[in-house]
Amino acid sequence: MWKCTNCHHVELSTDKPRQCPVCGAEAEKLVPHEVSGIKGTKTLKNLKAGFVAESQAHLRNLAFAMKAEQEGYSQVARLFRAIAEAESVHAFNHFRLLGAVSGTQENLESAFERENLASNTYPQFVREANEEGNTSVATVLSYSRDVEKGHAKLYKKALAHTMAEEETEYYVCQVCGYVSDGVLPDECPICGAPKEKFRRVV
Repeated sequence: MWKCTNCHHVELSTDKPRQCPVCGAEAEKLVPHEVSGIKGTKTLKNLKAGFVAESQAHLRNLAFAMKAEQEGYSQVARLFRAIAEAESVHAFNHFRLLGAVSGTQENLESAFERENLASNTYPQFVREANEEGNTSVATVLSYSRDVEKGHAKLYKKALAHTMAEEETEYYVCQVCGYVSDGVLPDECPICGAPKEKFRRVV
């Protein structure tokens, strides 16, 4: 296994890649990465596949819960949320076993790098959606593009908060995912949703 010292991606391969498949960093930025107590590459690949599957199941069940609530099936919605929670426990356990969780400062740096990468890929997604006439998809993708830029800034700011031991509150727009740092806005600066659409993160 190899770990990118730039974006902290863990690559499950025996041969050293020529570059990081996530951020494109050159081979010299990739260092050997060992997971304590796990032998063989098949087990590691299975853990990674399990992490992806469990993460997707978590979000899928949350989406199913929202639809069940809209249709008036509150008990079914509760079941979907409970199973979504179980899937998140599984995903977390797989991720931890992969050795992908580091100290908080390194995790913030990793998250910062990944948000920058994500914000660079969305312009192409938006352009291609518009080219194919999918304007509503392009709108949702443009929300993601604009919000990802803000996430990177929040991670950078959080590093400063951590060093200064300052506390702040966060509010998340439930329409586009915009995160407000410390202030509940009257209106979302990305999608225009009113402040009632924001949820405080505790």
